[in-house]
Amino acid sequence: MNFLNKQYTQEGLKLALPVMLTQVGQVSVNLFDNIIVGKLLGAQALASVSLGNALFFSIFVLALGFSFAIPPLVSEANSQQKHDVINSVFRHGFVINLGIGTLLMIILLCGLPLIYHMDQPKEIIPNTISFLSIMAFTMIPFMMFQTLREVSEGLSFTIGVTKATIIANVINIVLNYVFIKGLFGLPAMGVQGSALATLLARIFMVVFLYYVLVKEPKTRRYIKEFSLKISLFTKEMFNKMFKLGLPTALQMFFEVTAFAAAAFICGLISSTDIASHQIALSMASFTFNLCIGFSVASTVMIGNKMGVKDFEGLRKIGINNFKLTLIYMGFCGLMFILFRNVLPHFFTKESDVLVINLASKLMIIAALFQLSDGIQVTALGCLRGIQDVKIPSVITFLAYWIFTIPVGYFLCVTLKMGAFGMWIALGIGLTISAILLVIRFLRLSKRKALANSGELIAK
Repeated sequence: MNFLNKQYTQEGLKLALPVMLTQVGQVSVNLFDNIIVGKLLGAQALASVSLGNALFFSIFVLALGFSFAIPPLVSEANSQQKHDVINSVFRHGFVINLGIGTLLMIILLCGLPLIYHMDQPKEIIPNTISFLSIMAFTMIPFMMFQTLREVSEGLSFTIGVTKATIIANVINIVLNYVFIKGLFGLPAMGVQGSALATLLARIFMVVFLYYVLVKEPKTRRYIKEFSLKISLFTKEMFNKMFKLGLPTALQMFFEVTAFAAAAFICGLISSTDIASHQIALSMASFTFNLCIGFSVASTVMIGNKMGVKDFEGLRKIGINNFKLTLIYMGFCGLMFILFRNVLPHFFTKESDVLVINLASKLMIIAALFQLSDGIQVTALGCLRGIQDVKIPSVITFLAYWIFTIPVGYFLCVTLKMGAFGMWIALGIGLTISAILLVIRFLRLSKRKALANSGELIAK
């Protein structure tokens, strides 16, 4: 009966549920892209989009990581009623996010010809490049949206972001069909149509969220007081945000590129392996992105406790959110096992029997590492709340790049286990990361609580 703390559970769910709905909207963009492309164009086109998304998110995640420096700073300042600090974080974050997003977009566009030299199936490369030539431009509106989102969530206002992403997702689904099939007199665009639908949906997200935040009392003052006057920028704030943002960006980069590298390694075997990998990854990513709600809630709740120096409280929040994550991801893993032979059919044509059978096997592994995947992202949210980001980035590098990728290559290619071997390595890597990150949070939070009560013994 005392497994969960009632107060922290209610507060956590109040913050997490809207974020989870937001993540449903965001991850559904790629999920429905994959379903629609697979159903309308087949497994080969799905493999092209899979490779394109792997490349896009490997680069995009760097920009996304920098935006994650905003919520802990905003939530801490909000608990102390320091409105000028929130304004400063907002403007500095906007410039950093937009600048990095633009730079990475240019790098992605310039690097497209390199895909021909990556030993991927030749038949999927032209569509991959066509897809990315449009997807690259989505980085700008998405980073603008991300800035607004992180400020809003740092102020504990999450429902506006939820509305924006859900409506944008509906727009994306409709436009996918229109552009891919060429309805209403438009030419059939294939995979390019899927990318164009995503671009237009993300532009809408920015405009809609801006409108919502102007109307909301919690956020209105910060939108109206937003200014890019040069005199308002300081070197100190840029340094502070880079110190938080860069390690977080690297941490996310190591994790996402591990999955991207997994797609490339599967591609060394066959287009069947990479398509099956994408189906299983789409489902695992869906549940993982919902779990980000607990991570965001942890960052905001712990950031607030940091502001008022309630270190015992922040420790209890972290432990309670770990328990919530275990319950949620345990349920998701069970659903994966029960419906492993059904879910793959939504992603491709019934004639792609080999893809469906392999994806069903991968779903079993995905189910087993759901707990580790959820716990590690929640632990990262807890550590961001106490503004500890450097060591977590080292942990993720060791878990994903020093262990997962080499072992995955060995199992997948050397032992000829294909995508199945790659996913075994991914599961073990996630478990290593989860264990080390939880230990890190428990040690740091205990140390802060003891130090605050004057009981810390100098080592």
